[in-house]
Amino acid sequence: MGRETAFEAARELLLARGADTLEHPGGTLLAHLERVEARLADWGARDELRLAGLCHAFYGTDGFAESLLPLERRGLLAEAIGTEAEELVYFYAGCDRKISYPGLTDEDGLFRDRFTGETHPAARGRRKDFAELTAANELDVLRHNRELRTRYGGALLRLFTRWRSLLSEAAFTEARETLTLKGEEREAFLTGLERGDVVTGVVSHLASFHVTFVELGGVVGMMNIPEVSWGVYDFPGDVISEGQELPFEVLAVDLSRERIFLSLKSLEPDPLRAFARGGFGGVRTGRVTKRVPSGVFVLVADGVEAFVDHDDLDGRSPRPGDELTFEVTAVNVVTRRVRLALR
Repeated sequence: MGRETAFEAARELLLARGADTLEHPGGTLLAHLERVEARLADWGARDELRLAGLCHAFYGTDGFAESLLPLERRGLLAEAIGTEAEELVYFYAGCDRKISYPGLTDEDGLFRDRFTGETHPAARGRRKDFAELTAANELDVLRHNRELRTRYGGALLRLFTRWRSLLSEAAFTEARETLTLKGEEREAFLTGLERGDVVTGVVSHLASFHVTFVELGGVVGMMNIPEVSWGVYDFPGDVISEGQELPFEVLAVDLSRERIFLSLKSLEPDPLRAFARGGFGGVRTGRVTKRVPSGVFVLVADGVEAFVDHDDLDGRSPRPGDELTFEVTAVNVVTRRVRLALR
């Protein structure tokens, strides 16, 4: 079947099934479907995905119950648009979002078919098509319904940030431009935050200068490298990764510069306080984690490091991975200093 013939056949079938009479944000269902197909075309999607975008509501979806065609008549749609495009339509329509969305970027993530109840892994190419079609569909709905945009825009931007590895650059760029808060909405978001608030965010970028950027749902927050974890690490990427959705504590909000400063470690128990509370006397053994010109860092307990000055090494030159025997002589939880006496 030729390209134009397939699109014409799809539109004829949509009209025959009454898509032009069903209400939908922005007019009729047919108008919405045509806009979704046009957006996918603008993003450079291949014909099969565009056809799936034009026909994605034929079997209803997890968010739109109205069906244009019963599943037992799938052959009719396949005849009109081709087998591959029809399979994409079924895959999109059959998605159980609650089960499938969280693990969509995982190679072993499971996809649940809401029609059959079966759960199975999905190939990466199929998951990329699904993510692209989802973005095109949801962005069109939110562009034509301000109430839905206000209610769900932030959550969708976090979702698309989690799916960044599956989305085309064009799709993700439009999602970010469309759903980023501006003007009064942005001001209201910023002024509504207070120090100590716990917010949900998605790690959007691990910058080369060690600042982690976090998508909060229309506004991006910042997390400096010491705020990632109490544990021992060199770079944020040793602890977290882009696309992770996590809870963060708000440390401060700078309204003049529109910056939100976040922390992960503040939500976790401080290992230094636990170490001090549990007692630290006696002879211990620890591993050298880092060597610098002025001395070495030694891991004395999980998440607790001590610095040993070069002058206190008594002529020793330990390297990372070497073990040292010592006695902890003092712990200061304010300066976060642990003092050692080597044995």
